[in-house]
This record gives sequence, structure tokens and C-alpha cells, in this order.
Amino acid sequence: MQRIATSSQFVRSVFAALIFGVALSGCAANMAATGRDGPDLSVVSQEATRFNVERQLGSPDELQQQANGDWVAVYDVEPRTKPNLARAAGHGTLDLFTFGLWEVVGGPLEVAHARRVLVTARYDQSGKLLQMTSKPKPIL
Repeated sequence: MQRIATSSQFVRSVFAALIFGVALSGCAANMAATGRDGPDLSVVSQEATRFNVERQLGSPDELQQQANGDWVAVYDVEPRTKPNLARAAGHGTLDLFTFGLWEVVGGPLEVAHARRVLVTARYDQSGKLLQMTSKPKPIL
């Protein structure tokens, strides 16, 4: 009879640990599962105007007029990221097996995954986009 009570306690303990792990697995797994809703850099084309680009990227952080009359604008954006269910499942599993301690590592990893991007756009005097480049923003 004692053996049945012990196995029942074990099952309850395992169930409580699973509930605890699932409750803690939220931040990194959720960020990976949902992605981020930012500007879609792929829709900005060479025929775009400054108005259309700023509608997608917002106001520029820097704006300079060149000697030939062209304008150079620099935008600091957080780009759109797609949901990744495999990465989310990995975070959730690691959260479960480490009783939530994985969040100390997984959260910053997900933040770093969606690094901000510096987009540089060059416009002519009429506001037509001539060239656009993007590069990851330095961490420091």
C-alpha cells in the first residue's frame, strides 16, 4: 500500500513541475513564436518616394543634404521577423528541463536575434529614392 502512495506523490510532483515549467516558459518562447511586427524592408523599392519610405520606416534619425542636392537619410528600425515555431519549441523545452532558468539565456538571445537595422537611403532633389542600403546596428 505504501508503494502506491509514493508513486501517486511522484506523479503529482512531476505534474506540478510540468505546470511550473510551462508557466515560466513564456518570454523567449513567445518572442520566437510570434515574431516581431516592424517595417517590411522588402516592400521599399527603387521607384519609391521619400514619402513612401517614411511611411514604412518612420522619420529619419539623421538627414543631410549633399553638395549635389541629393538627400541622405538614416533610419534606425527594428525589422519584421517571421515566427519560428522550431526555435519556440526549443526555448520551451529548455525552459521545461531547466525549470525556467533558460530564460536568463533565451531572452537575451531572442532580443539579439531581432537586432535593430540602420537603413541608409539616398534621394534626389525631387524626393525619389535612388539607393537604399541596410546593415545591422552595432551592439555597442
